[in-house]
Amino acid sequence: MTILQAIISGVVQGVTEFFPISSSGHLVILHEIFGLKETQVAFDVFLHLGTILAVAIFFWKDILELFVKNRRLLWIILVGSIPAFLIGILFKDRIEELFGAPRVVGYMLIVTGVWIGAGSIAVFLRKKAAMPAARTGFFNAVIIGIAQGIAIMPGISRSGSTISTGLILGLEPEAAARFSFLLSIPAVLGACVLKAAKIGSGIFGPESLYYILGALAAFAAGLVAIKTLLQLITRRLFFIFAVYCVAAGMVVLFFLR
Repeated sequence: MTILQAIISGVVQGVTEFFPISSSGHLVILHEIFGLKETQVAFDVFLHLGTILAVAIFFWKDILELFVKNRRLLWIILVGSIPAFLIGILFKDRIEELFGAPRVVGYMLIVTGVWIGAGSIAVFLRKKAAMPAARTGFFNAVIIGIAQGIAIMPGISRSGSTISTGLILGLEPEAAARFSFLLSIPAVLGACVLKAAKIGSGIFGPESLYYILGALAAFAAGLVAIKTLLQLITRRLFFIFAVYCVAAGMVVLFFLR
């Protein structure tokens, strides 16, 4: 891997982590284009640290309120994080194998597109008032958490699956997005703990500069992506990502045989 490839990977991670188009899926495709034959799971997880920092900076007031004013929502987020932890631990090895299978990514991108389409249709057909994030109950949190767990598969967008599930369950669009981003923090930190040994060998190894530059690029791109997505979802333009995911999945299946 070169410095330029690391920075490009970071930018792609930062944008696709928050745009509901699957960061893991795009990184698999990008690594295939770069000719990186070995899976880059540790590097990819380190890029996620950059995007988590972007979430922490952008939503610092929301995070502070979880510990000061809204501890019920904090517990809801923690409960909602359990499914992803369990799925990650039980199917870790099998899921890692999929990171070297671009065609699987193609199929899963199409699934993501259909999922986002369902969420967009739910908003369009909704007749009763939507719920703010503060009214999210434990049951809905678990359902959204299961969606987040499924998104461990490359090609299934974490933000796309969780936001869409939130919309289907009746959350306001912006509330669904904010809950999705807050829910990502425990999940990504948990993934980093599971990969601590590999990440440590990378950050303190000969490719440490690549890890750092990639994470910084992911952080900067992530801040821009969060703000842009919130604007798009409040304008009811979330459906455009469904079109993109289906089209991208079909392109991957056509060109990566």
